[in-house]
Amino acid sequence: MMEKGITRREMLRWMALGAAGAIITACRRQVLGGGSTSGTPAEPLTKGGSQGPSHAPPFKYDSPVAITPVDQFYEVKYSSLVPQVDGATWNLLVTGEVEHPFSLTLNDIRAMPMVEEMRTLECISNPAGGDLISNAVWRGVRLAEVLQRAGLKPTVKEIVIRSADDYHTSIPLELALNEHSLLAYWMNGGDLPINHGYPLRALWPGRYGMKQPKWITQLEAISGHHTGFWEAQGWSDDAIIKPNSRIDAPTVADSLKAGEAVVISGVAYSTDVGIARVEVTTDDGEHWAEAGLTRGPSPLTWTEWRYRWESPTAGRHVIRARVTDKAGATQSAGGFDLLGGTFPDGTAAMPVVIVNVK
Repeated sequence: MMEKGITRREMLRWMALGAAGAIITACRRQVLGGGSTSGTPAEPLTKGGSQGPSHAPPFKYDSPVAITPVDQFYEVKYSSLVPQVDGATWNLLVTGEVEHPFSLTLNDIRAMPMVEEMRTLECISNPAGGDLISNAVWRGVRLAEVLQRAGLKPTVKEIVIRSADDYHTSIPLELALNEHSLLAYWMNGGDLPINHGYPLRALWPGRYGMKQPKWITQLEAISGHHTGFWEAQGWSDDAIIKPNSRIDAPTVADSLKAGEAVVISGVAYSTDVGIARVEVTTDDGEHWAEAGLTRGPSPLTWTEWRYRWESPTAGRHVIRARVTDKAGATQSAGGFDLLGGTFPDGTAAMPVVIVNVK
């Protein structure tokens, strides 16, 4: 069944700012129904991960972990329409506190030294165990190289990123100069799809998706501080990813039998420090066991985990997963609220699956 997605601007029309801002979702999966974002009849998006991550990427890539196919990669809409950008006439403007303001065409960017990296993206409003997280292989250029061409002035503290849909946010200069901060134009074997930011989108290490705009049109170096769109609604200015995990199997619908082994599996992710361990409980936290890990090519990708529950007993079992990252941060039990505990800076609450073993 298709549902009509609620865009960010529509939500803002319905809710007052201020205290009400705490219940405005910073991003969400868009299940298309009422309109198209690409000029063609809309199709429902598959919830990537509801049946576990796919190991059948649409292009050949030797990956230790799952790559999310483009049509299953979670999407975020800021405005009611996705910009229809003409790559032939598009330009990236580099302005502000720079010695040499200039612009780049798409061909100019593609002619620069190419960087290819696998990278996981996650929405800041992804609830515990949610599916607003996906993994892909990207190609692009280093943001630092673009900024160096412009000649940053010593006063620069932040880089403001503006997009064709009028979205805007900023990142500190230190992050902008990170070698893993990329301007991407290619995804999973082809040009960046329009729904994912064609012709150019941002990829910054260790930050939630709200800090990584799509359809980029301008980079502005500033000496002060810029408050972005979602930051003005009370969401985190740093948006640093918290350790989190998802349980893909088993599900509440699975038929489990006493004494028969069950594989409990899922994915884990954190900021750019990487995952230290994932633990699993089948008795709501009384006992924990460490899961086996399959790591991606870098800490910037999700880690797959797997635990074999050898001999489940009959009855009701509460399964949880708990991530600890290499900085020592770990997941907590969490609790329920309207946005799954994600406001204002994401959640580190543990996912839970309740099963009945017969």
